[in-house]
Amino acid sequence: MNDLEIEKINDLLLQHFNIFHADLITRAIQDKSLDRYDFIRGCVDIIQSKETDDNEFIPKGWEEI
Repeated sequence: MNDLEIEKINDLLLQHFNIFHADLITRAIQDKSLDRYDFIRGCVDIIQSKETDDNEFIPKGWEEI
């Protein structure tokens, strides 16, 4: 992915997530060590964390992203 594509994805994510989670998801998209299942699971966990007001929640397996 080039920088413009990454910025576009981040801009879209910022419409639905705080900056911390938008950046985290953007990095997860680019992380080749994260498989599709763990990526989707982490995104679902982030969405669910919005209900608890945990603005810096990090899904399991995403700690190094």
